[in-house]
Amino acid sequence: MATKTVIENLGVYFPAGRLTTKELVDGCRVKPAVDIEELTGIKERACAGDETGEYSIDLAIKAVEKCLEISRYSAEDMDMVICANICRFNGPHFKVNYEPSTAVQLAKHFNFKNATTFDVSNACAGMFTAVNVMDAFIKAGVVKRGMVVSGEYITHLAMNAQKEITNSVDPQFASLTVGDSGAAVILEASERPGLGFHEMELFTVAEYCDLCIGKPSEKGNEGYVMETDSSKIHAIAIGLTSEHIGRAVKGTNWEKASYHHYIMHQTATRAITTTMQLINNWTGSDVCTMKNTVFNVANRGNTASTAHFVALWDHIKNGAIRSGDHILFGVQASGINLGVAKYTLDDLPERIMAAEGQRQEENVAQAAYA
Repeated sequence: MATKTVIENLGVYFPAGRLTTKELVDGCRVKPAVDIEELTGIKERACAGDETGEYSIDLAIKAVEKCLEISRYSAEDMDMVICANICRFNGPHFKVNYEPSTAVQLAKHFNFKNATTFDVSNACAGMFTAVNVMDAFIKAGVVKRGMVVSGEYITHLAMNAQKEITNSVDPQFASLTVGDSGAAVILEASERPGLGFHEMELFTVAEYCDLCIGKPSEKGNEGYVMETDSSKIHAIAIGLTSEHIGRAVKGTNWEKASYHHYIMHQTATRAITTTMQLINNWTGSDVCTMKNTVFNVANRGNTASTAHFVALWDHIKNGAIRSGDHILFGVQASGINLGVAKYTLDDLPERIMAAEGQRQEENVAQAAYA
């Protein structure tokens, strides 16, 4: 029987700080030409940084703690740990750590003494890139189980955008959509039929690599800025994503499956809606609907590499995603990096709900879908 990779457990953490889109826009030197909240559907987001005393490494640590709390395994049971965060700001005044790597720091903190540890970085596709790598090691029989983790403190991009935006269509306006979080997943080998990742494919369209760039501020501000050609990157990424997903589901059981969900990269409600429509146009059927497509940006924003697992976590906790459900993850990232992963859940939602319940302090989305 073929070995598949399953999610043994999931842990997600949000910092205590909250920042509304209105507060962000009101703080901009120049206001955007469009209503950011109406366009994106983002009302607020969690935020880390100096006010909360939490940074990228702290968000990763908290996510790992939560993941291990309800796992059958301990840190010593991990054969591999891969960290996939974009952000490397791990302390006040934009303290940066590249060496030792985030994975090595976590190994020391949690005593991952039996694990091979390393980092990967692939923009918002980072966690799924790491999952893809782990999946290969598991299927090769080299690894029995391992952890993929990311801590994303990226709201500092929004703070710099407030200072540096100079016109109403500035390339830094996309920075006003980001939010902070940590996510960790334990992956393991399984031979249970029908469960786990059925297929996973990631690819890069590098000719569009300049459409979204993160770089140090050139205007004397601490930290990084993100410059994005939003209209062009969305047009290209959504077009390619809809074709890729359309090819993956057309004529298969996924086209007509019940209890299935589509989790796209969580950038904005309008972008997700457009992706839905184009997928349906490509397949010639209503495979994506407002009832099966996840919208999770309202209280989270775009949490970068953690976005898919944040959305999965929230919709498990609000009861929309349940044990045995099927999920298609649509991966989108600057680069441009794209991908599709099909997954069927075991009893993970039941185990999370039994341990976590409905913790309203996390501001879990109350509506299952838009």
